[in-house]
Amino acid sequence: MATDPGLRRLALRTLLAAFPGPTPPDWAAKLLADGLAGFLLFSSNIDRPERVAATTAALRAHRADVLIAIDEEGGDVTRLAHATGSPYPGNAALGAVDDLALTQEIYRAIGDELAQLGVSL
Repeated sequence: MATDPGLRRLALRTLLAAFPGPTPPDWAAKLLADGLAGFLLFSSNIDRPERVAATTAALRAHRADVLIAIDEEGGDVTRLAHATGSPYPGNAALGAVDDLALTQEIYRAIGDELAQLGVSL
């Protein structure tokens, strides 16, 4: 049974893929050309935080609108600083302090850092 290319493209537009290591593999370009929504980065993709910008740029070289996601929440939930620990407080600490302005400031800083590295989600 042949695969309907239109259906495949629609399905790919709903998916985020992952790959090991800091360098996108050759198949990433093919899937992006075929319509893949984007990639989810994990700590295995980040040998050092400053390298993330090179990884995201390599993906964007294949398609500028690629969605690049990462689970970066501060505290224990960090991919960028998995080797050293996050410089940002986590959710529990922010909840205990119960300061909305501080929470907004922290998450704005995390968002700004991710945006500078080319992460979109």
